[in-house]
Amino acid sequence: MDKIYSPNSTPVEDEKKAGLGEMSKKVCAVLLLLLVFITGCGGKAAEEQPAEAAPESKGKVAPVMTVKIQSEPLLLSAMAVARPGREAELSFNASGTISRMNAVVGKRVDKGQLLAVLDAQTAGSRTARQLDIEDARRTLARAQEDFQRYQALHDAGAVPAVELENKQLALENAASRLDRAQIGYEDTALTAPFAGTVVKVSRREGETAGPGAPVIKIVDLSQIKLTLDVDGVLVNNFNSGQKVKIAREDGVQAEGTVTSVALLTDTATGKYPVEINLGNADGGWRGGMTAQVEVPRTLATGIVVPLSALGLDEEKRFVLVVENGLAKKCYVKVGQVMTDDIEILSGLTEGQRVITGGIAYIVAGEKIVAKGE
Repeated sequence: MDKIYSPNSTPVEDEKKAGLGEMSKKVCAVLLLLLVFITGCGGKAAEEQPAEAAPESKGKVAPVMTVKIQSEPLLLSAMAVARPGREAELSFNASGTISRMNAVVGKRVDKGQLLAVLDAQTAGSRTARQLDIEDARRTLARAQEDFQRYQALHDAGAVPAVELENKQLALENAASRLDRAQIGYEDTALTAPFAGTVVKVSRREGETAGPGAPVIKIVDLSQIKLTLDVDGVLVNNFNSGQKVKIAREDGVQAEGTVTSVALLTDTATGKYPVEINLGNADGGWRGGMTAQVEVPRTLATGIVVPLSALGLDEEKRFVLVVENGLAKKCYVKVGQVMTDDIEILSGLTEGQRVITGGIAYIVAGEKIVAKGE
């Protein structure tokens, strides 16, 4: 067959174009074969995708756990603050000038040791106290006479019993007033009520001290008292006489004994104060140090789930369980919160499978593909 040449080209140029066309066809065939090969490999990789990519018809992938009753006790951890086992602020019951001050901050003192002396002979002070005592004595004498007179009248049936009771109360009050006046006159020395360490001295020799004004503070650090405030839902985990584990802020471990669990809440915190005592023979504990206290929790059912498994529906708590491959809503009653977990008091039983995450994106009746079991 004769070759037809383009009118705008030479025979040589048309031959070259024909050769290029044949080459292009071969290149396309090779590329097509490569595409088929790559597609086949890709199909195999698609079969190895993780479960999260499961087709919608298989269900929604979600983390699931099987409910088990706790065999080991869970620990309740609470922050506590260390205080001296005993502390006292000492003050005079009278007015005067301090004539001697033996107390020095940081100094150890023995029980009964003389710490300070008050000069009660300052101008006017002695006269005022003597007048107070004399007046209290006269009041007591009159009260005694009145009581004796009314006693006789009552015995004779002339006055009712209630009037005699009033006279007896007046007699008791008069005697108490005289006691207070005499104590104020005689109490001119401060002594240590227990062995301890002086931590504060508020007055010096030559300064005036008034009745009830703090002068010296001493503490006993041979024993330490840890105090903590506990929520009402947790306070029953603490019992008087109970042994507890303690970890000081520097990591030192110790054991203490619960000595007091309040029956009423503190009005300032709304919580129940708890006190724990422990020894401090090495002096490592100081007032104000913090520590973690651990006690075994008392669980009603022993069933605990992650907080992420819990939902709220019209003010009702619920969890989603998996039954026959479908999500089912179960309303529950909750108890103690334990960091990232929560106690379930009712609504769940051992062996049920609970969805532990992503419940906001799951509806009841939806197919579930479990992971994590």
